[in-house]
Amino acid sequence: MNALQHLAQGAEPNFDPDELAFYVRRRAAEVRRLRGLFAPTSIEKLALITNLEPYGDTAPNSWTRLRQAAFVAGDLTGLDEQERVILLAIAMHHAAEKPPIFSHGTARAVLDLPSIGPVRQLIEFAKPPGGSGRSPQARRRRTSIVPTYLKVDELLVTTIDRTIIDSARERSLESAVATADAGLHRELADAGSLLAQARALPKGSRGCKMAELAMRLADGRSESPLESLSRTRMFQLGLPMPELQVIFDDATGFIGRVDFFWPQLGIVGEADGRVKFRVADGLSGREAEEAVWRAKRRDDRLLRHPDVRKVGHWDWGEALNSTKFAQVLRDLGVHAVRDGGWPVPNGPLPRKSRAVFL
Repeated sequence: MNALQHLAQGAEPNFDPDELAFYVRRRAAEVRRLRGLFAPTSIEKLALITNLEPYGDTAPNSWTRLRQAAFVAGDLTGLDEQERVILLAIAMHHAAEKPPIFSHGTARAVLDLPSIGPVRQLIEFAKPPGGSGRSPQARRRRTSIVPTYLKVDELLVTTIDRTIIDSARERSLESAVATADAGLHRELADAGSLLAQARALPKGSRGCKMAELAMRLADGRSESPLESLSRTRMFQLGLPMPELQVIFDDATGFIGRVDFFWPQLGIVGEADGRVKFRVADGLSGREAEEAVWRAKRRDDRLLRHPDVRKVGHWDWGEALNSTKFAQVLRDLGVHAVRDGGWPVPNGPLPRKSRAVFL
């Protein structure tokens, strides 16, 4: 069955279905790769399995216990947090009588949607109200709204839109914006549709105000979680809203496309810190020196542009810490204003939407 057949009946997608189908196929390939490392079995039978395909000569002591009756070939330390979450979802899928619909953090992992903050090493799945029982390393997400879902290889996960909205309702604002930005940037979701879904949430329901704010702030022009975090911090600190992905040229041609630009201040901001000055592994000393020189020349050309007065860079450590980030922007000359021009909803903002000074 095609993954798109699991979309809500009668819903008109506001994105390219072919693009979504291609994306789901790519994620399905990743799930299949990880499923190849997985063995749903008891420790007593593990020695027998190692002599069978697809494991071949894998030795019994090279297996790692994932959960009850679930093992993974190799060492989990070689996998990232997202891969470990997907493996836990595969294990739960095999153990369940009825395939669960994975949601929230588990859906983000399967769909490769970014978040900011700790990754929960447990499985989250949608569950109708009522019912009892517990499952190891799992969290039930009770919902009266039956979730539509995508099928990613053998795993059922909430749709892109639903995953973005669910994330916005329970994660921090900066994390919610990063997740939504990624969906929009990859053309897997539509900004108007996301905002409409957020505004349609029942009044007074958990996270409904945060979801609407996050969808208003989301922007598909952001190209990385660090850019999303930086832009959210600017909003939280009451700074003026910048223009995104502005292109600069001079008499000799293209200079570059900058992450943030405040034309009224003549200030360029780059959410990369040392990334643009980092050189690839394996380069010779001369090649490395040339790469750093090109990055410096880019800044020099920007500073000679008549519309640019200052250029500033910051990294993850500075963006994550509100106090440090506020100082970086103050040093650049970007200060808080009464009305920053941000697209916020009417009425008071959610209490947790403002910056936390660390």
